[in-house]
Amino acid sequence: MTASSINKNETSVHSRKKSPLITSESTSTSTSEKNEIVSLNSDTINEYDLIYQSEKVDRYQITIALILDLIIILSSFQYPFFEKFYKLQYNYSGTNYYDIGYDDIYLSLFIIINLSLIRSSIMIFILRPIAILFKIHNLKPIQRFKEQGWLLIYYSISWIFGFYLYLNSDYFLNNDKVYLNWPHNQLSMLFKLYYLIQTSLYIQLTFVINIEEKRKDYIQMFSHHIITSILCICSYSYYMTHIGHVILLLMDIVDVFLSLAKILKYIGCNFICDLMFLIFMLSWIILRHGVYNFVLYHTYQNASRLMGGSCELALKLNLNLNNCYPDLLFNILVFLLFGLQIITIIWLFMILKVAYKVIKGDNADDVRSDDDDM
Repeated sequence: MTASSINKNETSVHSRKKSPLITSESTSTSTSEKNEIVSLNSDTINEYDLIYQSEKVDRYQITIALILDLIIILSSFQYPFFEKFYKLQYNYSGTNYYDIGYDDIYLSLFIIINLSLIRSSIMIFILRPIAILFKIHNLKPIQRFKEQGWLLIYYSISWIFGFYLYLNSDYFLNNDKVYLNWPHNQLSMLFKLYYLIQTSLYIQLTFVINIEEKRKDYIQMFSHHIITSILCICSYSYYMTHIGHVILLLMDIVDVFLSLAKILKYIGCNFICDLMFLIFMLSWIILRHGVYNFVLYHTYQNASRLMGGSCELALKLNLNLNNCYPDLLFNILVFLLFGLQIITIIWLFMILKVAYKVIKGDNADDVRSDDDDM
C-alpha cells in the first residue's frame, strides 16, 4: 500500500468521523431557523388576533345597529309611527321645503344608529385591509389609521355636500344675509338632511371618543364635541341654521387636512405628511382663527339687529311674533362660540410645537396630541 493510498484512507476516515458532527450542526441550524420562522408567524398571528379582539366593540355596534334597523323598518309596516325614524317630517304641503319640530328627534336617533353602523363597517371591512396593505401591522397604528380614515371619508363628503348647499344659498359670501329674514323655517330637503346628519354626528362622537383609547387632548376633544352638539341643537331649534352652516364649513375642511396628514404619517409618507401638515396648519390659522373670529364678531355685533326676533324686544314693542328667541339664549350661543375658539387656541399651541419640530428637521409626528397621535 502506497503512502498516497494511506493518506486517502485516513482522509476518508476523518471525513466519516466528522460527518455526524456536520450533520448535527446543520440540523441544529435548520431547527433554529424554523423556530424563528414559527416564532415570527406566531407573533403575526397574535397581532392579528389582537386586532380582531380590538374590533369587538365595532362588531357589536354593527350587530346592534342592524337589529335596530330591522326592528324599525319591519315595525313601520304595521305601525306608521315608526316611519318617523327614516322619513323627514314637517313637509310644507306641495313643496320641497320643511319646517322643524320635535319629531325630528326620531330621525336623528336613526342617523346616529346608522352612522355607527357605517363607521364600524368601513373601519373593519375597508380601512383595516388598506392598513395591512400599507404594511401597518401593529395594533395601535392600525386602529388610529382606521379612525382617521373614517373621519377623512366623513368630513370630505360633509364638506363637499355643505359647500354645494352654501354655493347655492342666498347668503353665499354675504354675512348679513345669514341673519336676514329670520326665522329660517323653510329648509330644503337636502339642507334639513345635511343639518340633522351633522348634528347627529357630533352627538355620536361624544360617545365614540369614550370608546376609543383616550388621547392626550381628550378633555379638549370631549368639550369640543359637547359644545358643538349644543350649538347644533340650539341653532336648529331656533331657526339659526344659516350661521351654523357657515361654522360647520369652516370646521370640516380643516379636519379633512388634519385626517389626511395623520394617514400619510401612518403609511410612512413623511415628506408628503410634512407638506400636508403645512397646508393643515395654514388652513387652521386662516379659517379657525381668522375667518371664524370675523364671523363670531359679526354675529355678536349684528346678528340680533339683523334677525329682529328677540322675545324681549317683541314684548316691549307689543309685537305678536309667531317665533322669537330669548336674548339669554342668543348670549349663551355667542358664549359657546367663543368657548370653541378657546379650545382651538389650546390646540394651536400644540400645532405650533409640531411646526417647531418640523423646522428643526423632524417629521410632523403629532398634531394636537403630543404622543403618537396627530
